[in-house]
Amino acid sequence: MLMRTTALLLGAMLLFSACDSARGYPERGDENYDLKAMSITKADLPAGFSEQDLSGVDFDNDTWAGLFDGVTDKNGDIDRDAKQAKRAQLDAQKRIRSSVSSFDPPELGKVFGVTAISTLYENDQAAADAASKFACGLPLDIKAPLEEFSVPTIGQGANGFFYNKSASSGLHLVDTTICFRTGRVIHSVQSTGLPGTEDVALTVRLAEKMNLHVNAFFDGRAPAATAAPAKKP
Repeated sequence: MLMRTTALLLGAMLLFSACDSARGYPERGDENYDLKAMSITKADLPAGFSEQDLSGVDFDNDTWAGLFDGVTDKNGDIDRDAKQAKRAQLDAQKRIRSSVSSFDPPELGKVFGVTAISTLYENDQAAADAASKFACGLPLDIKAPLEEFSVPTIGQGANGFFYNKSASSGLHLVDTTICFRTGRVIHSVQSTGLPGTEDVALTVRLAEKMNLHVNAFFDGRAPAATAAPAKKP
């Protein structure tokens, strides 16, 4: 239900750029995509940001399924049937794995945190479908509406949207999200803050920096990154 509803929400409003970048992103074997090396780094962020300990964690479909709304109850216990159903949806979307990196600011201000995600799909079309139909493969709550905004061309096309959510403390937050595609990988950058403090310019700059890291990886200029062990929800 989540992915189907999200697809309906996004189908009419996500504007994946019609003008692809001039460069291409050649196919590689699944094991040869170093997703962590494609991520933004602490040096890309404003001064004082620190990388969280779990940055670089890899999520396969089983672990990613555990992050969706409705898979866990209010006590944090997993509903195995719901998780299995979500895992089946992710498999059907030809999703393979993600790498997630998270960063905290030195003190609370406009931005509460930044998250970068790169997700590998089985082929280019599956990645494009994830961007246009499934909210870039992000585990979003269907009860929260998405509000799109225009972004420049990044990679082979990009889209942006605001996503409203509630933290475990009950605090209302907004994710400013930009996604872009490079071959069969979808990259997302999210900056999180309070309503009214959304920083689109910062998120665009970070997405553009992330694209530079992606290009460096495909050009053989990026140092190999060691991903953290897969996270279990």
